[in-house]
Amino acid sequence: MKIETFWDINAISQIKTAKGAARAFEEEFIHLFLKEVRKGFKSPLLGGSFTSKIYFDMFDMQLAKSISDSDSLGIKEYIEKAVESYEKNSNG
Repeated sequence: MKIETFWDINAISQIKTAKGAARAFEEEFIHLFLKEVRKGFKSPLLGGSFTSKIYFDMFDMQLAKSISDSDSLGIKEYIEKAVESYEKNSNG
């Protein structure tokens, strides 16, 4: 399994379609959501060390990718439809 990082500029620059952009947006949205939710749950067992923060950030990134790949939220479909609608209405 390849772990992709959000700071990989080369991977981001390879996005050429609205579908790819919508998928990347949904992944990042979910990742940021999980990161914010995790701020409310401080674990006394793991503490707030730098290594635990890195671990949970990487965990949240993979969880966000899995959730996005499941196609269960519908954010990317909404964005795709909005882009299609915009393209259809702006070319006329």
